[in-house]
Amino acid sequence: MTSYDRGDVILVDIAFSGSVGYKRRPAVVISADDFNTAGIKLIVAAITSKVSPPFRPGDTLLSDWSAAGLVKPSAVRGVLATVDKFDVVRNLGTLTVQDWTAVEKGVAHILGFLIASP
Repeated sequence: MTSYDRGDVILVDIAFSGSVGYKRRPAVVISADDFNTAGIKLIVAAITSKVSPPFRPGDTLLSDWSAAGLVKPSAVRGVLATVDKFDVVRNLGTLTVQDWTAVEKGVAHILGFLIASP
């Protein structure tokens, strides 16, 4: 089975909440690497190409979206999901350090965690 790291951008089949079916969406892996290797689950944040305001708490515009393997300007949403590795269609790329740092802050914000500023 393929391994996944924090910051990897993947294409994944995400199940609809409360109904039958799924939608194929890009997402970024946010779970820690030891969690990712310990089982069949990944924790991901949704990625959208709808990048115009208003933004919700936790939403993060990606500066280097093309470097992450995305085909148009995108944002990571403050929407988290747990997915099976078997539902990953393919790896698209990896967030840059700058974008990953911004995403990490956005996720920490929606979860109420504090991240120290440098």
